[in-house]
Amino acid sequence: MRPSTAHSGMGSASLDEERAAVRGQIFGHLAGFVLAPTVKALADRGAFEPFEHAPRHEDDQDRGGVEFDAIAHRTHANRGYLRVALRLLASAGWLVQHARENGRLVRYTMTEAGRVATQLAPALYAEVLPFLPKALFLQDCLFGASEEPLLPSLRELVRRAEGRWGLDVEGAARDPDVTRDVKRRLLTHLDGVLVGPVMVALARGGVFAALERGPAAITALPGNAPSLTCVLDLLATQGWALRQGDRVELTSAGRYAAQIATAYGVTVSYLPLFTMLSTLLYGNPRFPHVDENGFEVLVDRAMNVWGSGGAHRNYFKKVDEIIIEIFNRPLHLQPRGICDMGCGDGSFLEHLYFVVRERTARGSVLDQHPLVIVGADFNKVARRVTKQTLRHAGIPTYHVIFGDINRPAQLASDLEKLGHDIHDLLHIRSFLDHNRPYSLLANYVGGTRKARSTGAFAHLGKEILPDELEENLVRHLRRWAPYIGRFGLLALELHTLPPELTAAHPDKTPAIGYDGTHGYSDQYLVELDVFLECAREAGLRADPRYSARFPPSELATVSINFFTAG
Repeated sequence: MRPSTAHSGMGSASLDEERAAVRGQIFGHLAGFVLAPTVKALADRGAFEPFEHAPRHEDDQDRGGVEFDAIAHRTHANRGYLRVALRLLASAGWLVQHARENGRLVRYTMTEAGRVATQLAPALYAEVLPFLPKALFLQDCLFGASEEPLLPSLRELVRRAEGRWGLDVEGAARDPDVTRDVKRRLLTHLDGVLVGPVMVALARGGVFAALERGPAAITALPGNAPSLTCVLDLLATQGWALRQGDRVELTSAGRYAAQIATAYGVTVSYLPLFTMLSTLLYGNPRFPHVDENGFEVLVDRAMNVWGSGGAHRNYFKKVDEIIIEIFNRPLHLQPRGICDMGCGDGSFLEHLYFVVRERTARGSVLDQHPLVIVGADFNKVARRVTKQTLRHAGIPTYHVIFGDINRPAQLASDLEKLGHDIHDLLHIRSFLDHNRPYSLLANYVGGTRKARSTGAFAHLGKEILPDELEENLVRHLRRWAPYIGRFGLLALELHTLPPELTAAHPDKTPAIGYDGTHGYSDQYLVELDVFLECAREAGLRADPRYSARFPPSELATVSINFFTAG
């Protein structure tokens, strides 16, 4: 068992260090969840073999390395998803990506860490990857009636995790520093394939809520005792739980991990995608992404909504400042209501309604000037959950309707049918602009723009070059400009980081997890500075008083901006 990180009488500095360490573990877990299937799929097609004979000039974009076209030809991969896969390895520090001719030509060189990783990782990842399709049934194993089919293999994997997957990490003093570091990373990645789904299942199943009250008998926890014992032993390998016989408790670090378990939700919700990654990379990616019942094939949307809803709470404080300022204005300068395009589970709208009611001047006159709440979403599961959220919150005036972020004119028409003018509402959205369906560019000559993004983008397997993606983003934002001119657009957005920046700070950013899930599912993360520049070009002005980035550094992967048009 790995050493516990529990402390008593911990000072604030020590507590901050412990929490930073937990976040670092989580970021490593999320990276492993994405990298394990990616590396195995690439290795199966011999994608790394050309690097064995390539000249080693990893810092020189004109010498050495392997051209992207050569890898694509060797693997017969769908070029868009192959670009995503190779960029993930660059963000892991295993490749260096050199782009030329406006991103149209890309060459990769392999680092020393990459040479170690590609020798060790494929066989190790192969041990844990069979768990991914089984993890689709983990909730039932822990809390339902079908425990036995999964339990034996889960026990064996936990045993391997307890033995550190056979990686001689701390005792390998003879290893070069690079080798030791790669082994530590691989250890975290392997653990992450197991820990990610387990943390989500325990949080959603109420186990963490019970353990936060203190030590408990496993038989007293909700769920099947044998399966719970197994996964709690897995958490012990992370230093997050202590078990003595039938009794278990969370360590200090474990309590913090449990509190932020929703951080796993969005990445783990793409579990169906990663069980069929080889099909996306090498097969026909044009299969239906929605089944006959209207449910998405590549993502567990209910889990995704749960995970993203939890993430919203981290950013509410800054958003509250903007809402309070707007709804403290004179009544004739206030919007009639709030419209959330991509409302998810409705928690964001619920929160904002009560901010207005309890903390603004508008809240005292809601009987004469009701606050209209509108939730719009493309996904029917999200719309159903939003209706439940708003109804249970007792919000008196709300509408939940279909919404397509690419069609603001349709939203205006639908609102008009409900008796509302789209211009009278404050528009908000959270982590949605990158998830717009891609529309082909009309009247654009490729290469016209000077691309700034380092991102890798795909649409149904086809590569989208960076300049085309940026032009698409400008046009998308420009479509919204006429509708937000009166009261503005409050946008929370997710961003990528340049691969070399992610590689330099693996314990401080979840960028690899984000880039994998979003890149393979045709979503379009760009760097924060690229996003803001595209918004300016589209005619949107970000009010600097209300701009924020998380974390507040060059590693920002989340931004909040209040845009006005003109």
